[in-house]
Amino acid sequence: MTDESEKDINDAFSDILLSEDRIFENSYNEGYELGKQEENIEAFHLGYHRGAELGAEIGYYTSIASSYLTFHQGDKSGDDKIVKELETLRDMLDSFPRENDPNVDILELMGKIRAKFKKICAVLKIQPPFPESDKLSF
Repeated sequence: MTDESEKDINDAFSDILLSEDRIFENSYNEGYELGKQEENIEAFHLGYHRGAELGAEIGYYTSIASSYLTFHQGDKSGDDKIVKELETLRDMLDSFPRENDPNVDILELMGKIRAKFKKICAVLKIQPPFPESDKLSF
């Protein structure tokens, strides 16, 4: 191994000439890592809050569907159609992914759930469909 005192003069000049490039590269890498960490924190908070909003909405729909299904359980008053719609909604809610799945379009699935719930609300004459639905946007 050679130490600093045995360096060739050409190596010394190369080190001097390339030192600016190394400083730029090191600074870029350091800045990139810091930016990546900050962006991850912001992305986490955004995802957390959007997930909480979706969770509240799904919980609301689930509670309404469960309540009406419990109420209509064993009821032979001819409300089979609404019971089937409520069961379909419950199945859709149960199939909503609980973890991040890149193969599932949660916005499309949520749109279908909202449409089904609005249809049920129209039949049952429930207002409003979801108290916060006008505030949600993705």
